[in-house]
Amino acid sequence: MSIRTMTRRGFVVCMLALIGLVSFEISFLLPEAHAIPAFARKYGVPCNVCHVPGFPKLNDFGNTFRDQGYQFGADVDLPTHENITMGYWPLSMRTTVGYQAASVRTDGSGVTTGGFGFTGLDILSFGLLHRDISFGLVLTPGLGSAGFGAGSTAGEGDLEAAYIRLNRLERFLGVQGEPGTYLMNLKIGKFELDVPYSEKRSPTLNTPFAMYHYVAGTPYFAGIGGTSTSTYLNPNSFAIGENSPGVEMAGITKTAVTDGYFRYSLAGLSTNSFSGPVSGGPGTGGRNVNFYGRMTQSFGGYGIVTGQRIGLFGVYGNAPTIANVTCPDCQGIAGSGQPFSRIGADVSLTFDGQWNLFGAIMHGNDSKNLFVSQAIVNAQNASWNGAFVELDWYPTQLPLVGMPGWLLSYRYDIIRNDRQGDPTFAKNYNNVDSHTFLVRYYLHQSNRTDIALHAEYNTYRTVGVGTLNAGTPGSGACAPACGNLLGQTMLVGLDFAY
Repeated sequence: MSIRTMTRRGFVVCMLALIGLVSFEISFLLPEAHAIPAFARKYGVPCNVCHVPGFPKLNDFGNTFRDQGYQFGADVDLPTHENITMGYWPLSMRTTVGYQAASVRTDGSGVTTGGFGFTGLDILSFGLLHRDISFGLVLTPGLGSAGFGAGSTAGEGDLEAAYIRLNRLERFLGVQGEPGTYLMNLKIGKFELDVPYSEKRSPTLNTPFAMYHYVAGTPYFAGIGGTSTSTYLNPNSFAIGENSPGVEMAGITKTAVTDGYFRYSLAGLSTNSFSGPVSGGPGTGGRNVNFYGRMTQSFGGYGIVTGQRIGLFGVYGNAPTIANVTCPDCQGIAGSGQPFSRIGADVSLTFDGQWNLFGAIMHGNDSKNLFVSQAIVNAQNASWNGAFVELDWYPTQLPLVGMPGWLLSYRYDIIRNDRQGDPTFAKNYNNVDSHTFLVRYYLHQSNRTDIALHAEYNTYRTVGVGTLNAGTPGSGACAPACGNLLGQTMLVGLDFAY
């Protein structure tokens, strides 16, 4: 082990220990308080009504509130209700400031970075326009110094989400249902898919869910990249973790037999952006429609704080492989769409109101014709399996010592490839193992602000994606012998929302 490696690891250990010590001392010095910014200002309720133990993770009640279109089903929901002051505006902002360090290396070379800064900025607005008409807006402006100096996002600003949701459409069909039943809710716009666990609600800030963003042929990395050139072209870049424009019909109803909830969602999604690279040309573009669906059943609660939950989900779609010849650089209708699919299952288990163990597994398949279109010789279907499991502990009480306001988490992400689209690449090329550790303490919560002390560490390995020593990218010349990509990220800071 080199002196540099020992120093870096020692620094990480010391920083995490320091955060733990400071957090432990603060927990005894600060009074306990709870709230979320936007909805707390509207309803005057404490934060832990919807979150556990604080933002961004939703508890059982917070999830049903979201599924019902951000409403309780009472007059106080209306934006014109007398209890809502004229000074209220359904707007929140969130960022994280602190120190981040990251490194990635392979084949004896690598990249290391570290410094003080901020993650970026989310401007969020959710709520009701009228009875049973809800909306969501998330703006992520491009900022030249975001990402702790790792790279400018000045040209990447976007509306991450923008949608209108029409709730309880079943009433127009004469179906009243039981209280809390929202069987038909139509969402139109750009939104997050109903994935097994919302990445937008995950407390992890550095680490993506690997299976949500995995693309066969493209090396996986987190934090920083730049040391991997071993790859083969795949015109399908669809990822269930990315917000997509489309339309979704979803519903939720309480089931007396299980004392839980049945949920479903069916979405049609348009690929309004470029799908990916095409050999000898630009991105394919296109406006193909892909389909995503999910259903869950819980028992004895919603399945986050109380009860257990199981679910199934799947994707079927087509990725175009021929760019629009009239306008190859615009989002025109492309051609020769080739199929891909994703299918998976998820589960969430709870214990004692403090423990939540959840995870998902997914099988992905991309048609061999996607790779034939890239002039890959003897192309074959690319198939892979992805999974994650996470354990969250939000201790409410311990013998002799109370620990309210804490969240401790561990997550393991894994990718295992069955078959590569380019047969010259090794079967285990781009296999991923990722470990994430998180300690989070909520320093202050009121009906206007939330501040959490955040410490997160991730280490991962991506197999066989190192720098090519011979041949050219896509040839697979070094695929069986390329080195592994080894990465680490560490973040210590203050995560706050207003």
